[in-house]
Amino acid sequence: MFDLNKALERMSEDQREHLRIVITELIQCYVDQDLSGMVLIGKEPYSQYKVMMVNAGEMEAAKLLRSASAFVHDYVMEDAPPKEKFN
Repeated sequence: MFDLNKALERMSEDQREHLRIVITELIQCYVDQDLSGMVLIGKEPYSQYKVMMVNAGEMEAAKLLRSASAFVHDYVMEDAPPKEKFN
């Protein structure tokens, strides 16, 4: 059985702070019906994902994932050398 307290003890202070932020944002999705969220968890080779959605059906989750993918791509490529932007 998973022991949350033991897991939290093993985490660094920075990890616990990051988790606090993640949980706070998820809670906002539960209390604000205008917000949608999803958590995607995977492990290489990424054949199995765990997807948890809040205030989002399958279509909304697909839109969120597509928008997030474009955002991450743009963020990563923002400072890339010009040649890398064309790959």
